[in-house]
Amino acid sequence: MRFTRILGLAGVLLATAAFAHDGHDHNPDLGKGKKPPPLAVLQLDEVRNFNARYLDEQKAKDDGFEDIGLFMPNMGWHYRKTNRVDGKFDPLRPEFLVYADDPCGGKRHLVAVEYVVPFEDAPRAPQGFIGNTDEWDHNETFGLWTLHAWLYEFNPDGVFAPFNKRVP
Repeated sequence: MRFTRILGLAGVLLATAAFAHDGHDHNPDLGKGKKPPPLAVLQLDEVRNFNARYLDEQKAKDDGFEDIGLFMPNMGWHYRKTNRVDGKFDPLRPEFLVYADDPCGGKRHLVAVEYVVPFEDAPRAPQGFIGNTDEWDHNETFGLWTLHAWLYEFNPDGVFAPFNKRVP
């Protein structure tokens, strides 16, 4: 049902874009990385809205995401929902949420969602969002394909870039 709604919206979007495009980028949130196609942008909007409940770190913990104590510079703190690490890409249900410390000493804030697929489930980078702009990282340390979607913190290198220099 959601996919049907996405296709319907995409049709309207593509039809209006053909007549109204003036040569300017109307979605500055995507940064300088590869621009996702219109259908992927609609998917990303749905993911952002669906997972917005996790803007509150405590809500994520209450829903089973655990802080695994992994901090990566230019990424943040990683919270995993173990039962989602199943080798499948589901855009609405990322395996990880990524939080950054508040520079003023407040609560951590959500900056990205992260998808992971174990190597044993996918010898090559998995098919993720519509189009070919995903930037799956081949993470040898953890034996995972990983994909970040910077939906809650602007990333000047693009929504799918593995790192975000705006996150300490």
